Amino acid sequence: MKTASPALKWIEIDLAAIRANVRWTLSRLTTGASLVAVVKADAYGHGTVPVAKAVLAAGAASLGVLTIDEARTLRAAGLKAPIELLAPVLPGNAREAVSLKAVAPVDGVEQARALAAAAGERPIPVKLEMDGGLGRWGAAPKDIPALAEAVSRLKPLRLVGLSTHIDYVPGENAVEAEEKLRAFDGIARTLKAKFPGLHAEAANSSVLLDFPHWSFERVRIGNLLYGISPARKAAPGLRNPWKFHARVVALRTAEKGRPIGYAAEFIPTRRMRLATVPAGYADGITMEPAQRLISLGQGFRYWAMVRGRPAPFVGRCAISHVLLDVTRIPDIRSGEPVLLPVRRTAANSQLPRIYRG
Repeated sequence: MKTASPALKWIEIDLAAIRANVRWTLSRLTTGASLVAVVKADAYGHGTVPVAKAVLAAGAASLGVLTIDEARTLRAAGLKAPIELLAPVLPGNAREAVSLKAVAPVDGVEQARALAAAAGERPIPVKLEMDGGLGRWGAAPKDIPALAEAVSRLKPLRLVGLSTHIDYVPGENAVEAEEKLRAFDGIARTLKAKFPGLHAEAANSSVLLDFPHWSFERVRIGNLLYGISPARKAAPGLRNPWKFHARVVALRTAEKGRPIGYAAEFIPTRRMRLATVPAGYADGITMEPAQRLISLGQGFRYWAMVRGRPAPFVGRCAISHVLLDVTRIPDIRSGEPVLLPVRRTAANSQLPRIYRG
């Protein structure tokens, strides 16, 4: 019987870790807020449908996606959970947004009218999107009251929420962030007085960690679910569900002073044992990884992990291979797996994903 050849590179995803991270996040919601689990960008590279099922099973109330295509993927997989779009839809996509039962954010009257026309006589929920300083989309804070009135006059539409995404960078502009969240709260309170039951939503992962008192009625969380803490303070208890593996395919000895690599650009300063792995920037290698397996010295210096020990990259990462310094790792063999640092959303989507848990 012919056996399958071992994979040269693959991604292992621990769904149990993702479920644990959902529970960890929920445990911090002291205000009783509900969780919108963000599964945009193929669930940050982890796989939209498997992750969506995992987060819902762990207690997420709804799923957050960026595009109509992502919402369609979830519905095609049979998921019935509430879906929230994180970016306003084009008027031409309003009909499909309605058919997919995706709650759309509105930042202009034209979008609202398109959604109302697509809804016909059927009431549909919408939320207002306010620009929190990113300048990407959302109505200006001063325009929110008038937009709310305009939306409320479009009878098929039911205004259920107000959301924003502030331009907060942990450790950089905390005072400004607090002021913006307080101002958002004032606008939300005014709308809640006119539209009972309306929820407010401003907390992403960094806001939840650094400003937990501004969780409002709903939080929109991505990074924390995937074990990534964007805040400067530690977030003990989060688990990493992601491992990028590649196997050593060749071993060589590089002599001191003998150039190697493209254009002979790397000159060893000592005798080195090198391992070649068949993964490169086409797989997302050297796209700045979310988990910091890099040393910040003179430029970036990346390394792999072999048996729990660092193996620095040697020379330039190529399109489909990289060299590792394994001099201090004895008895390494061809075929041995190593862990590589990859920004998850940049990882090659063609690489096999193996799900655990």
